[in-house]
Amino acid sequence: MTHRPPSPPTPLVPTAATLSAGCHLEDRVVVTTAQLASYMADAFDCHVDEGALEPLLVELDRHGLLECVTVTQNGAYLWDLTDAPERIGDAIAAAVVGALESWLED
Repeated sequence: MTHRPPSPPTPLVPTAATLSAGCHLEDRVVVTTAQLASYMADAFDCHVDEGALEPLLVELDRHGLLECVTVTQNGAYLWDLTDAPERIGDAIAAAVVGALESWLED
């Protein structure tokens, strides 16, 4: 039996429709909901329920804070999180400033 290194993980492949739209994913941070939940569990040492996470991601997509790239063949959403930290941070900052301005005016 020969000793070989383990195979690298299979990369996420977008659908043909995504590729034909000119989407280049090699320089993007793209994950499924399951991958994001797993990463969050590892990074923060707490379990994140995919069923609770996915509706949150859909709402963030609706507000333009991240992007749903496609749905995989097995029905999993594929999220582009490349600019999400900056967008979400800007949205939070704007909400806090608005709340402070409102509080100071009263």
